[in-house]
Amino acid sequence: MVQMAAMKAVLVAVVGEPNAGKSTLLNAMVGEKVGIVSSKPNTTRVVVRGVVTEGEVQIVLMDTPGLNTSSKVFERRLVQQARGALAEADVALLVWEFPVVRGREKGVGKVVDSRAGEQLRTRVEELKAQGARTVVVGLSKIDRVKDKKALLPFLAEIATWQKELGVAAVVPLFAPKGDGVKALVGELKRLAVAGPWLFPAGQATDMPLPLRLAELTREQAMQLLEQELPYSVGVVTVLIEQNDDAPWLVRQEVLVSKEQHKPMVLGAGGQMIKQIGMRARKEMQGIVGAGVRLELNVRVEARWLEREELWREMGY
Repeated sequence: MVQMAAMKAVLVAVVGEPNAGKSTLLNAMVGEKVGIVSSKPNTTRVVVRGVVTEGEVQIVLMDTPGLNTSSKVFERRLVQQARGALAEADVALLVWEFPVVRGREKGVGKVVDSRAGEQLRTRVEELKAQGARTVVVGLSKIDRVKDKKALLPFLAEIATWQKELGVAAVVPLFAPKGDGVKALVGELKRLAVAGPWLFPAGQATDMPLPLRLAELTREQAMQLLEQELPYSVGVVTVLIEQNDDAPWLVRQEVLVSKEQHKPMVLGAGGQMIKQIGMRARKEMQGIVGAGVRLELNVRVEARWLEREELWREMGY
């Protein structure tokens, strides 16, 4: 047991463009599924806190919605959440998708974009202007550059301004395989300061279970539904019934904003909602450590993305 006098902590805002790989990285660092993942941008709709506790150090990671700009009410709210987390944090972890271009020579594949260093500097300067104190950069999807020697000029370029802009570390990452994750955790531990932990050892997240289970179902809807429909889908957990000797009962409502979207979510003969439910149920069982019986109902709520009372119902 770690004595309070020995405890260290660091609060980290995980920021970046939509679909940069923030949630994948968060899950890899925590060691279990905390944030949902989809290939579609703007999957994250709420600041998700994941906790890494190693030795005397606790790292609290705040996975934020992508820092884009939008005129839509709901998406503007997501950006406000992300900026609030940035202001609260000790460190901004910028997950930056490494830019590559197609090589001119046949068989070369993807090569480093010559503008990469300049683009990263601009992004760091923006974060500093938004209130970031210390920045750590995680270079995501670095595996797309096959010849790692090609990274050397880029790394040499950023070394010329890294200290000036308060960049504590730059860590190449490929989160799906875990490459670079241990090194990144080490860099964040180095930035921790003396102080009490925010969460008990062993706790992975502070997300309430109803929201966590709802997000798992929304993740599957995001992955399975076509075109623009996933962005207008929400999920509310209306019942969790825990049973000692039987599967848990979880009842949820899938929200859509238009009547014509309902049959798309249901699918022919109910096959789409069945597939969403089967995949979500499997994920839920891993979270609760027990069998789950999942009941899904599709509910139409016009313009729900603009209605704050429905955001609160979902837990956002």
